[in-house]
Amino acid sequence: MDNDDIDRIMASLGGAFAVHEASAAIHVEPLARLLQDNPDKAISQIVETYNLALDGAYTDEKEGNMRAFVEGVAGGPCETIPWALYNSIGVVYPFLERPQRNKALGETLKILDKRNYMEVNGETSIGHTTGIREPLLLSDIAVVRRLYWPGLHDEDSLWKKHLTFSEFQNENMSSDGMFRKERVRSDFLVAYALLRSDFTSFGEDYAKIANSEFLERTLQGIVAMRFARLTEKNDIEKGLKRLKQLLPVSLHDRIDPLREKADWVDYKLFL
Repeated sequence: MDNDDIDRIMASLGGAFAVHEASAAIHVEPLARLLQDNPDKAISQIVETYNLALDGAYTDEKEGNMRAFVEGVAGGPCETIPWALYNSIGVVYPFLERPQRNKALGETLKILDKRNYMEVNGETSIGHTTGIREPLLLSDIAVVRRLYWPGLHDEDSLWKKHLTFSEFQNENMSSDGMFRKERVRSDFLVAYALLRSDFTSFGEDYAKIANSEFLERTLQGIVAMRFARLTEKNDIEKGLKRLKQLLPVSLHDRIDPLREKADWVDYKLFL
């Protein structure tokens, strides 16, 4: 393979990404605006928007619609459109009432449930849930579909190369206590990993400077995944003990109030 071949391949890849970004702009961005203005109407359009955007990205004048073929060969769609869609839902998800969240979650599951779970969680591809930023959305998905949880290792290179939290912060965070979008795929997954003592030693330092609203939603998501399916007192006590082993001491007094509030999805509605 000579330099001309490599240049052609790189140009082709760049063109493919541009097509997906353009289709996301055409189809997903209007949905994102509608989700903020009229969430009930927008929620009913989630699956349609997903399909229109991917059909648009995989259709050309010469070959027609190649979506099924490309997704079959590649093990799923390019992540640009799915992540844009899920994160447009995630932006409004914390502000929705529970019935609206359930509807949005149900529409999202209509997409995910048609894919192999190993594609969804990133085991065999770049994944779907691997790019969801909002803690409340991703944790609700994990509560009702535990196999869709992507784990916390995908972005571990972000913290493993740093000896101090200050180094990590300077490279990956902004002054408002949020992660830089160009550095982090899933804010929730990275935040959860930073807080866990079995992943990093940065937990207390991160908790001190993290955006307070985002940190609260992160804790809410963590608590939901730990307790949403538990009913036995002994299991709940074990769950509390385990979280206190994992999470910074400064956050321990916030665990039980969030558990008692129980503001999470009822998984039995999605069996």
